[in-house]
Amino acid sequence: MRWFKRIAIGAAVLLAVAAIGLTALVVLVDPNHYKGPVADAVKKRYDRTLRIDGNVRFSVFPNLGVEIEKLSLSEPRSTQIFAAVDTARVSVAVLPLLSGRIVVDRVRVVGLKANVVRYQNGKFNFEDLLGPAPKAPGQPAGGELDAGGKPLLFDVAGIEFNGGELALRDYVKGTSMRVERLSATTGRVAPRTPFDMDLSARVLGQSPRVDATVQVQGRLTVDPEQRFFSAKGFDLKATGVLPSIRATALTAQGDLAYDGQRQAIDASGVSVAFQGDVAGSRPLSGVDLRLDAPRLNAGLAEGRVQVEKLSLSAQGKLGADSFELALSAPALHVSPQAAQGEALTARVSLDGKRDLDLRVALSGISGTADKLDIERLALDGELKEGDRVVRLASASPVHASLPRRKVSLSQLAGQVEILDPALPGRQMAIPIKGSVRANFEREHAAAKLDATIEGGEFSASAEVSQFDEPRIAFTVVADTLDLDKLLPAARQGAAGGGSGAGARAPADPPVDLSVLEDITASGTVKVGSLVARGLKAGNVSASVRVAKGRADVSSLKASLYGGSLSGSVFADAATNRVGLAPTLTNVSLQPLLSDLKHKDGLIGRATVALNLTATGKTVGQMKRALNGTASLAVRDGAVKGVNIAQSLREFRSLLSARKDDARQHQDALQTDFSEMQAQLVFASGIGTVRSLSVKAPLLRVSEGEPARIDIPGERFDLMALVTVVNTSTGQDGKDLADLRNVTVPVHVAGPFASPSYTIQWSKVATDVLRNTVKNKLQEELGIEPSESGDKLRGKVKDRLKGLFR
Repeated sequence: MRWFKRIAIGAAVLLAVAAIGLTALVVLVDPNHYKGPVADAVKKRYDRTLRIDGNVRFSVFPNLGVEIEKLSLSEPRSTQIFAAVDTARVSVAVLPLLSGRIVVDRVRVVGLKANVVRYQNGKFNFEDLLGPAPKAPGQPAGGELDAGGKPLLFDVAGIEFNGGELALRDYVKGTSMRVERLSATTGRVAPRTPFDMDLSARVLGQSPRVDATVQVQGRLTVDPEQRFFSAKGFDLKATGVLPSIRATALTAQGDLAYDGQRQAIDASGVSVAFQGDVAGSRPLSGVDLRLDAPRLNAGLAEGRVQVEKLSLSAQGKLGADSFELALSAPALHVSPQAAQGEALTARVSLDGKRDLDLRVALSGISGTADKLDIERLALDGELKEGDRVVRLASASPVHASLPRRKVSLSQLAGQVEILDPALPGRQMAIPIKGSVRANFEREHAAAKLDATIEGGEFSASAEVSQFDEPRIAFTVVADTLDLDKLLPAARQGAAGGGSGAGARAPADPPVDLSVLEDITASGTVKVGSLVARGLKAGNVSASVRVAKGRADVSSLKASLYGGSLSGSVFADAATNRVGLAPTLTNVSLQPLLSDLKHKDGLIGRATVALNLTATGKTVGQMKRALNGTASLAVRDGAVKGVNIAQSLREFRSLLSARKDDARQHQDALQTDFSEMQAQLVFASGIGTVRSLSVKAPLLRVSEGEPARIDIPGERFDLMALVTVVNTSTGQDGKDLADLRNVTVPVHVAGPFASPSYTIQWSKVATDVLRNTVKNKLQEELGIEPSESGDKLRGKVKDRLKGLFR
């Protein structure tokens, strides 16, 4: 009893001394005197500037604490602020320090502002603050140690943030966001110990576009050393604009856990609901989605998968069409010892301009995780558009290994059936077979597809590597490929779509090249006989390369319309720019233009060279931004729609009245020529004829002013200068003798489909009258008007004398 009293008295004395010492520390020591030394230490250790513009206060009871006002820390070797705090308070229990434990009663931070950056090299601007402090020579590696060599254990009773703002900039992904009104509180935080968290904030950004309010609650467990994270009672609520979505409401609840060492996830009671819109090249609106997963456990490295009653449903609008999505996985159990489960099914339907019904079913699960066998994976579907129906029926067994992360569909077989009144026989059947193999561990996949199309063989193969940023290598070889039968152009409305007063002009179609941004691919294409949008070609070959948002089609070659094609094409998503540089050699123009435009306004054998580019987000914008050059050389041809020589023979009746002759395009008429050459320059959608030379038996044609071809307006405004030659040959030439060497302007104007031709006789009347007198002198008197005046007067006098004898 005496010893107990002595110990108690000693403890009381020690506590009294400690209390007196701590009180003296608070009373006698001014912590503001240490601002400078602390700032110097931070500068020396991190090469950052620490400023404390407010007061520093100590407190002793009930815990040892410190409160700092107006604190800021700069970026390394810079005056730019990395983080600033209006007020920060930390209090630590005293007695646990004696046993090597740091028990923080509370951390409270008000007005935190931080600028977080990830640089191009992947490092963050705060990583130097996380590194270990410099060690004295001979100090062993390891964590922070107390005097006895034991690691210090941290235990925080709670953390509270109010009024925080974070600026987040990621140069690797090119993103920039800002977090405002950050408020967060936690319960006790200690290693491997669950703690409650309640967080709310507003997130803003332009790249990606974000403006949302987020609330998160849950009981978290975080173990960085073991790479373990879990959230019990996780509850997320968000509204507003998030990357690629506009959420009227987004909620997620459940229990989640991730084990990084085992590469396993474990989820139970998960429920996700979303109402809103989804952006993209084909945006979705009015989406109502729900996901339920009462039990989901996956550890692929261990070969374990457990799914119970998983269901996903969604509905909404895809453009003007309604869509529905449903997925069901009643039960799936895979382990290293066995695999079994009920059929998994999925279905996508689309109702509107196009009706789509696509179904996936997976059944017959057996084997083990390393040798997983699925008896049948079936993909069936039907697409209806107007009178056209396309049906797909395909299936394959599946073999997989979860630990080795391999899967293969070795015997894919099926058929594509096309029903269309426009097809010969009203239908087309295409049997298909192929295979797919993927090794996710090596990030490699290969696929092959063979088909028989209209009696010809079709073969396509592809290999994919680097799944995070896929690189695709492909080849396509086909005997015959009629894209107009397989992928017909959108059909016009009934009776031509209606062009009356009530009909509206179609919207300017968009040109979206963004799909190229996420593709890296290269390959070759060879087609024996190709039909596309009415054009027919043979022996088609090309090399294709897509990288960094740009697609290049090079070494393009084909035989077509009695001639050949060579050249290149490109498309650039960064600038939404396209370009083509083809050369057509010795092609027959009439069938080419008839197949391309259903008009054959120009006949003959032609060589055409184009070098054109266009930029814009719509077809109309691209037409208005068309630039480049074009050259044309045609032999033994004709211009359809007008007969210039015939119109010139009717000059006498029109000339007396000084009246121009305007005529509309007539398909039955044509102007023959032996040779045509033209050079055009395009700028901002307007083509200018820089040179024109047409040679015909009786005529020569050159360019005049204006010389415009309006691509956006689809109109001609050209002046052709026609000169009559060789009038001594045949009756046709004699009829035009009075027009010999006279240049007659012919104005071609109006829409591409039906231009008008106006012979401007009013501008050539004087020249024609001079030629008439000249020809009469030659015919009646045998006199050349080019002779000298005296000689000419003598000959006229002699001829007149002969007339009166």
